[in-house]
Amino acid sequence: MKKPLLQTENRVRRTYRGGRFLDVLSGKKNPVDSFCPEDWISSFVEAKNKDYLAGEGISRVLLDGKEVLITQAVTAEDFGPNRSDCGVLVKYLHSAERLGIQVHPTPAFSHQHFGTNYGKTECWHILGVDPLQEHTVYIGFREGITKERWQTLFEAQDIDGMLSCLHRFEVKVGDTILVKAGTPHAIGAGCFLLEIQEPTDYTMRVEKTTVAGEVLTPMQIHYGVGEDAMLDCFVYEGLSRADAKTRFFLRPRVEKHDMGGKIQTLVSYTNTSCFALQKIVGKASVAPESFVTLIARKAGCVQIGNESLYVKRGEKYFVPYGCGEIVVQNAEIILCYPPKIG
Repeated sequence: MKKPLLQTENRVRRTYRGGRFLDVLSGKKNPVDSFCPEDWISSFVEAKNKDYLAGEGISRVLLDGKEVLITQAVTAEDFGPNRSDCGVLVKYLHSAERLGIQVHPTPAFSHQHFGTNYGKTECWHILGVDPLQEHTVYIGFREGITKERWQTLFEAQDIDGMLSCLHRFEVKVGDTILVKAGTPHAIGAGCFLLEIQEPTDYTMRVEKTTVAGEVLTPMQIHYGVGEDAMLDCFVYEGLSRADAKTRFFLRPRVEKHDMGGKIQTLVSYTNTSCFALQKIVGKASVAPESFVTLIARKAGCVQIGNESLYVKRGEKYFVPYGCGEIVVQNAEIILCYPPKIG
């Protein structure tokens, strides 16, 4: 009988500082910010860092008491019918400083330039904020921004000018923000979030020096496609502030379950075919038709098929296809689903 696989910590290097909230979540003494501000979950993807480390980013799980790579523990049949790969990547992310202004490729752009059919549509579900920092996000072009204007600001490296082209929103715990490929964005300092995305690490950057002062290489800026192609990766669609809030901030759909708990659909397949996201609070059950990633927001008892678990806050599980019904007794969990098929 298949069993859920508990994943161990999988911190990944980035070009920005953060991660203190991850230290707190895992119970570490003297939590600090560092350049390992993300924990990659259910990841079959290597990180694309300047200094390459083989296997960096690929998750590890406990199998028969031993820590092994998720690629060693999971087979294609564990993904579910008609699935050949995971198709999704989940992350914990905490920013102690603003991330650089960036954009992610569409599937068409990735296919043309990188030989993969995955772009990088992503979604942020806010888990916490630092009240002493800005805890904002920058997302989407304001009205009237053209490629010519954006290119002029990029060539001048006018960071304030580029930020002023984007909508800036303060975020709070529980917000869910969908960032489709081609959308300019940046996460502000003081945000702790769960990110679910297409499984690539391609990021196009328009700031040639990070907030922390690191000068980026051309490969870090555009992955070898060149600045012109990088600028073409942006979707130049201006929105009013009201329209931007409506488009990017998703409203959860809440359903009461017969067992007395609630199922909140944070991201549905009507929002994007790339993934879905649910939160279960209290007593409720679901029967996934594929594998899922289970994130524990509050500790409690969960039954997965014949397996009874006491999940701790912050823990994350890869639940293979065929494990059976997930019954939440008294915990709070988030379920991350792979792309929709068909």
